[in-house]
Amino acid sequence: MPTLTRVSALRSLALAACVLALAGCAATAPGGVGPAREVALAVTASHQLVAFHAAQPQHLLWRRPLQGLQPGETVLGLDHRVKNETFYLLGSSGQLYTLDPDTAVLTPLGRPVGAPLTGRHVGFDFNPVADRLRVVSDAGMNLRLHPDTGEAVDGNAELPGWQPDGPLQAVAGDPLHGRPVSLVAAAYSYNKANPKITTNYVIEAYRGLLMIQGSREGATPVVSPNTGQLRTVGPLLAGPFASAQMDIDILTDQAYAALNPLEGGAPRWVRLDVNTGRATVLGTVGVTEPLLAMALDPQPQ
Repeated sequence: MPTLTRVSALRSLALAACVLALAGCAATAPGGVGPAREVALAVTASHQLVAFHAAQPQHLLWRRPLQGLQPGETVLGLDHRVKNETFYLLGSSGQLYTLDPDTAVLTPLGRPVGAPLTGRHVGFDFNPVADRLRVVSDAGMNLRLHPDTGEAVDGNAELPGWQPDGPLQAVAGDPLHGRPVSLVAAAYSYNKANPKITTNYVIEAYRGLLMIQGSREGATPVVSPNTGQLRTVGPLLAGPFASAQMDIDILTDQAYAALNPLEGGAPRWVRLDVNTGRATVLGTVGVTEPLLAMALDPQPQ
């Protein structure tokens, strides 16, 4: 649960935002899109937890060594759970952890996933409606995790044993129909007008595309991300990249991504238009190595 310091910070931030808005002088992100208030938490390849403002990715707010991983374990994903205002991290051992950003300490949660985690790069994000963690990968993995137990959710209870969710594949008529896809990042939207609907966005790395897993919120018929059905939104047009992390801010609805370059080094930081897929490069993150995971902090200090 959040500390009093973090809760107080959120309230102070909200009050300050209201005052600025009334005064007509609220800061805007590059390009004039929304208030530039978002703060990102990220884990580097050397397991450093870092924080930076979305509008100024090159300037780190702080850096803390991540503590609590098992020997030889690396980080696959990071996200914030709306229900209890807590950060969750997935390790390569299949262990789910909670993360305290103030100390960078991990606490194991339940048992390891209990299902094979395949792929080198993983997309990891909370579905705010179902309160389950979506996990996809560049090797075609598609499953859900229960955040209270850490266990994988059975994708088909009618079959014996545990089953993953549906295979990741583009729908008929999509440019990628019948072709292999490489999903490396995932993020769910937050619909303030109707909290019972959401859209699962994913980044496809082979061709640099933004896609939707399932159907877009409000569309009929509703198609669950559990089916694995993919629909292309559009190209990022931000150059080639090896892997990516993506998240959508729950307060501003802004989507951001970190694109790790093929040659290694600092990732490009971009703002995404979820209607077209177009990425606007805002700079590079102030690190010298790729990022393994990233999540936006709705309660920045």
